[in-house]
Amino acid sequence: MGVPLTRGGLWQEAYKAAMLERDQAKLLKKIEDAHAAIQRRIEELKLGSDHDGSSAERQAIADALHNLRTIQKLASRSSTEGSRKGGKAPGDGETS
Repeated sequence: MGVPLTRGGLWQEAYKAAMLERDQAKLLKKIEDAHAAIQRRIEELKLGSDHDGSSAERQAIADALHNLRTIQKLASRSSTEGSRKGGKAPGDGETS
């Protein structure tokens, strides 16, 4: 069994789940869940309820939010393109 998560580590697990999700149907929900967990952690850090928040964690949070926005845009774009091509996402075996 791994090391138990601290309260601050919960956002990292949600973020990791979103980044590793390959099922388009589940991806946006995982991104939303990760974003919510990060927002809760930001609030904890602001309220001072957890003094373990280091500058490294704050930078990791900023990086995670950026990465989540990026994959959300890509997922939305892929979904839109798939709709226009009869439900096929790019790379689904279509040839030009």
